[in-house]
Amino acid sequence: MAYRDVREWIEQVDAVGELTRIEGAHWDLEASAVCAVSPRPVLFDRFPGYPPGFRLLARKLDAQQSRKVFFITAGWSSEAEGVALTKAWLDRLRQFRPVPPEEVSDGPILENVLTGDDIDVLRFPVPRGYVLDAGRYVGTGHCVIVKDPDDGRINLGTYRMQVHDKASTGMFIIEGQDGQMIVDKYHQRGQPCPMVAVVGIDPGLFMASTYRITHIDGAELDFAGWLKGCPEQLVKGEYTGLPMPARAEIALEGEVSPGDTRTEAPFAEWTGFCQATNAPVFRIKAIYHRNDPILTVSLGREVYPPGKGGIRGGFTGSALVWDQMERAGVRGIKGVSFSHGGRLMVVSIKNSYAGHSKQAGLVASQTHAGGHSGGYVIVVDEDIDPSNLSDVMWAIIMRTNPARAVQVLEHCWGSQTTLQDPSRVQPAPYAMRPEKATYNSFAIIDACKPLEWDPSWHQEVRISSELKQQVLSKWGDVLRARPE
Repeated sequence: MAYRDVREWIEQVDAVGELTRIEGAHWDLEASAVCAVSPRPVLFDRFPGYPPGFRLLARKLDAQQSRKVFFITAGWSSEAEGVALTKAWLDRLRQFRPVPPEEVSDGPILENVLTGDDIDVLRFPVPRGYVLDAGRYVGTGHCVIVKDPDDGRINLGTYRMQVHDKASTGMFIIEGQDGQMIVDKYHQRGQPCPMVAVVGIDPGLFMASTYRITHIDGAELDFAGWLKGCPEQLVKGEYTGLPMPARAEIALEGEVSPGDTRTEAPFAEWTGFCQATNAPVFRIKAIYHRNDPILTVSLGREVYPPGKGGIRGGFTGSALVWDQMERAGVRGIKGVSFSHGGRLMVVSIKNSYAGHSKQAGLVASQTHAGGHSGGYVIVVDEDIDPSNLSDVMWAIIMRTNPARAVQVLEHCWGSQTTLQDPSRVQPAPYAMRPEKATYNSFAIIDACKPLEWDPSWHQEVRISSELKQQVLSKWGDVLRARPE
């Protein structure tokens, strides 16, 4: 069923019993702790110090946490499991057809417009999520809209935003993302980069903003419309002229100027680690919000136990890596498992020619969907389920010679979010701009059986499934019986 905004999405999620409502929680740490233990999206209201109706929605999109919620978000469903589910979502992505946005003259986002001295981003219940966080973060479950000054293309991205004061926030953008390259274009011309940070959005927009999909040719708003089942309606911001979703909850309009930076963080990133950095400052020129607005955020992450949360991991991220590998020419892919925030990728292939497994590992490590985080790529044969880490570890231990199986790639795409300690930074050959030196590395582990192995003596000990069924049909009652 289509949904036009987060309120209609909330109605649908609530109708299937997948929404938790909490009143009276505190924005400082307590709301995050609620999210850490909640199995469902959480809608908060009645924060201390805030009027009723100024709400917060968290954990709104976690494909591994609740399939029902993801299926509502994506307008799709499947009964498949494991690698079959990844393949089903891959097939769905390849059915993408653009649903272009529509310009409108008015919308609920214009119900309240604040400028000048009335600007105060903390009029909303912005949370502090973790005890090590440097402050309150208004931008964690949102989208930032910018316009390429060269071709006029509109780009959506999600970049963390720490509140500095009532009219400014940080704007931390990972190197190599489209948003950073667009900001650089403005700054190289000596101009501020106009932006609209939409901090109250539905999960369709959030997915379009964060999902590293490449074959939509950068048309994130078209992709959002396709997911939601209806065109995104847009109005123009009064200060920047940029489009913003007419049915969004909260939008912050402003700019990032050249050289305007400030210490930002520590912040509990998706990797589960914190560190401070220097980031551009976003100066807010106008605030737009609906009556009884809903701030949308990401809260409740923990580094352990490890998970496959969000759309960065699990079957949704796996499908993107699979798609981008095939588009790069890798053949014989039988499955992909993308987990631990993308720090671990396992690719199963039908190993068909010398160098095939090495090709698969190298290409997987450099896909747009999987390349930015660094980490590990493991390539296994088609008889190994890539989503079963016990099977994967068996393949590594029993089928590899470490001297030939492991290759380390240095100076790969990376960011401060994956550099848990300074020693992990790959030094640049000549660091003229040290803030750009956020390289990372990959370990490629080829756990496929070498094609040159003699199959007559490299045989694995197995008992056929047919023989197992035969003995179960004879003695199943005895074998399954538990002693008294």
